Amino acid sequence: MLPEQSDVLWTFLAITFSVFALYVFANVVNHCREREDVGTTFWGGVFGAFLVVMFIETSTMMGMSQDEQMSFFFGKMVLTVLLLLLTWGVFFKSADIQDQSPPIIRAFFWWTTISVLLAGYTNWLPQQRSDPPPKAAAIVGEITMEEYAEMGRVIIFGAKQVAGQKAIGKGQCPLCHTFEAGNNIGRCPNLFGIGERGATRVKEERYLNEPVKVGEPEPATGVIKGSPQDVQEEYRREGAGGHDSMNSEDYIRESMMCPTCYVVKGFGGAGDLKSPMPIISKPPISLSPIEVNAVIAYLQSAETPGDFSAVTVPLPSADDGSTEEASGGDEEQPLFVTGSESIEEMINKLGCPLCHTIPGVEGAVGELGPPLHEKTNAMNRIKDPRYKGKATNTKEYVKESILDPSIYVVMNEGENELYPDGLMPPNFKNMLSVEALDKIVDFISETEAKG
Repeated sequence: MLPEQSDVLWTFLAITFSVFALYVFANVVNHCREREDVGTTFWGGVFGAFLVVMFIETSTMMGMSQDEQMSFFFGKMVLTVLLLLLTWGVFFKSADIQDQSPPIIRAFFWWTTISVLLAGYTNWLPQQRSDPPPKAAAIVGEITMEEYAEMGRVIIFGAKQVAGQKAIGKGQCPLCHTFEAGNNIGRCPNLFGIGERGATRVKEERYLNEPVKVGEPEPATGVIKGSPQDVQEEYRREGAGGHDSMNSEDYIRESMMCPTCYVVKGFGGAGDLKSPMPIISKPPISLSPIEVNAVIAYLQSAETPGDFSAVTVPLPSADDGSTEEASGGDEEQPLFVTGSESIEEMINKLGCPLCHTIPGVEGAVGELGPPLHEKTNAMNRIKDPRYKGKATNTKEYVKESILDPSIYVVMNEGENELYPDGLMPPNFKNMLSVEALDKIVDFISETEAKG
């Protein structure tokens, strides 16, 4: 069961309790009218108050998630019903009409006991998913360049477009980049035409000297700028030489593995000296050499559909391994975090380090979103006049931010502007079990800046 879903059983019990309270109220009023010696105003007021309380509790319960519903039901609603039954018994005793106690009281006790036992049992059962088994791996060496470029498209955009959601694949590229001619409204550069543009960019004066000079290692990654022959061996282009022999393939690969080796003007932090893009060959994205080349093949051929003459990457061989992960088949399995994973695995699987700096998670140094120092920041944000959410403490704020990220957009103090709204996916509630959500909330609620 997923967070932000109301359990049908708890909702049904709550509504039934309210209907029962209405029945009790009507029953008491009817007895009072039949007997002049019974205080109609007093008893009508008492049971009317019970009815109002029950309606309020039912209404409150409707807006809760499943785990909150169960806690509220046993903590408040059951207590209210027990008090209602006790008071109803006192009414019959005081009016000396206990022999007229309707059979529904006994039936209600039996029904409530069975329902509560059933509810407890069904919610105790382990939560499972029944995803279809993964498809068999594609046969490496028998694919065409068209199929290889298609793998790259799937890595970027995913196998299928989901209505109302941005198309995003394993590479997470569309979170920041645009890919259509003339569309320059992304957080990072438009990649249309990068296949041709990359070959000329490496000759520009700005590329030669900023943020680091050609031939020097970039501090964060250790990658030597403008030196394809020094790229990590499994990712290296066969026959790669020095800067003078760089082509668009080398430029795209360097940009993926060392984003800060060169930052396009207007798209970086610290005066365009630091790229907000994560290193795609490392967690949480961790593209393999086959996948990196597939993305390059797609980018080099995107301008000329059906024509792959500009593609310079080779087709994978049997020695390179399987293309299963890159191809994704006809249909991708939905991303789902069960809660059985380690906290670092869960956070990386959801892609949080792409945008956030998260203390305690290796490689989580994203800068597109606010740093997650929620142990110290959460309460200050709740007090912000712009805050319109319902959280009253740190854990509630963190949970709300995960499930409804647009309810409060954090101010980027360094740039004196709000972080971009809509960048964080709004559908994490469909990717997390209740257990996983609780573990992530507990972890992030304790994160704070180092030092």
